[in-house]
Amino acid sequence: MSHSAGGRAIGGLTFTHGSIPSVVGMDAASKSTPRSGRSGASRTGREARLVARPVGLPTVGDFEIIEVAVPDPAPGQVLVRNLFMSLDPGMLMLIAGEAGLPMPRYEVGEVMYGDAIGEVIVSADPSLHEGDLVKHRLGWREYAVAQAGLFRPVDRDGYPTLSTYLGSGLVAYVGLMDAAAGARRPAQRRRQASHHPRLHRARSP
Repeated sequence: MSHSAGGRAIGGLTFTHGSIPSVVGMDAASKSTPRSGRSGASRTGREARLVARPVGLPTVGDFEIIEVAVPDPAPGQVLVRNLFMSLDPGMLMLIAGEAGLPMPRYEVGEVMYGDAIGEVIVSADPSLHEGDLVKHRLGWREYAVAQAGLFRPVDRDGYPTLSTYLGSGLVAYVGLMDAAAGARRPAQRRRQASHHPRLHRARSP
């Protein structure tokens, strides 16, 4: 485990604090094995897997970062190298495997899915080209290989930083409403106390 200027780094993944949700970026100083030409024979990449259901809040020991072989894309597929991955509050419920969730829970031993921003580095589909910036849900892996239809192109210059594409207005809204509700409660108690009958009688001449 190490620390970088942008936040906390674990296994080459940089956790950047202060965004909603938080963002995980690939650590440029800890890249996996580069590919040889266009062939994926020597290309490897890292994946983040859940290895245990946590008791309470998750710890580093509940996850592992492993290196796996990355294949070339088949016809109709693209190969994307992730640049940023979203770290959402809802992932706590998926990690815990809570029942009744509207999306599949994370399975022990499997890669965790989630929103990510990446760049197409090899394309075998005419709808996407090398260098295209895309958003997808294949999440916590350095490289993602899948059908082109699972990747949505985004504007590279649409926001000041690429990680903004992973922001969640709903999380910010709920936090703002909770903070506002907490600020209102003392004022409500003061107003209620000011209208209490005993207080009015005490103020009467």
